Amino acid sequence: MSYRSVDAYVDDLAWRLRVGMRGRRRITREVAAHLADLVAEEEAAGLTPQAAARRATARFGAPEELAAEFNRDSALHSARSAAWALAVSVGAAFVAAGLAQREAPANPWPNDVFYYGLPVLLVQVAAFSAGTAFLLAVLAPWLLRRPPRSLGIAARAQMAAVAALAPVAVVSAGNVTDAGRAEGALSAFVALAVPVAAWFSVRAALRADRSPGTSTLDVIADCCEDLALRWSPTARLHASVTRTWTAAVGRAPHLMSWLELRRHPWRAAATVSVAAGVALKLPDLLLGDVDLPAAAVEAVAAYIGFVLFGGLLGLRARVRTAEPLDALGAEG
Repeated sequence: MSYRSVDAYVDDLAWRLRVGMRGRRRITREVAAHLADLVAEEEAAGLTPQAAARRATARFGAPEELAAEFNRDSALHSARSAAWALAVSVGAAFVAAGLAQREAPANPWPNDVFYYGLPVLLVQVAAFSAGTAFLLAVLAPWLLRRPPRSLGIAARAQMAAVAALAPVAVVSAGNVTDAGRAEGALSAFVALAVPVAAWFSVRAALRADRSPGTSTLDVIADCCEDLALRWSPTARLHASVTRTWTAAVGRAPHLMSWLELRRHPWRAAATVSVAAGVALKLPDLLLGDVDLPAAAVEAVAAYIGFVLFGGLLGLRARVRTAEPLDALGAEG
């Protein structure tokens, strides 16, 4: 596509940018200045103003490609800022929930159930979601040394963390004055930090790419492989584990399907949930106090977590695609 003026090119570019008003003004101003220099060069070579503008904009590149590059950089910066803000908020809320057991107000607001139970439960949800976002937006790009392809998933994880932290911030704000000194200070910090993290998260969600991208499990696998291949002992261990796993899958495919989280997500989720229920009650089991109903409750809770947050981890059932018609005809 050719442009008869610099303004037309800049307007098209500005329409494609998702970088915020200030970033859009800065980018369009710099692009217009560079294009003006190119137009001056073309006019000095003897072209008319319109021909010079067409030549300059063609040399500068397609606006959709330029906008996509700016959008990726802006989305990554926003996702990183939100990930750090959420990490601080979750950490403060976690410590505050622990101190609440010792420095609770005489009459917690709004009641004991919300004050003691709600933060403990929701902080775990927020920690899982914020940890997922931190992995995708901060750790994985740093370890893999390449731009992430899962910012859409990171944005959803950040919004889930905000949704979990919002009630915690409300409860914290309602108990600032009546709590102990340390608990009151942490509650005030949580009540202020969560809205800030929410603002960063909303901004990151608005700028994130809507494409599905790479699942979180694939990112985790890539990070583990990258770390393993950095040192020769871990590289040999990684190769040995890979060979063993491949051989086990070949010999007992049905049995191993209960462990393959990426290929058989819901079977593996059931296995992990049962293991979590047993592990959480292992101390009681060693003491001879077998509490099967409590272990079952823990396992069901873990499986519900897989169901609710499966989209963040990429826990999707395999979709069997139909074979091409020409392939079927060739077989016949």
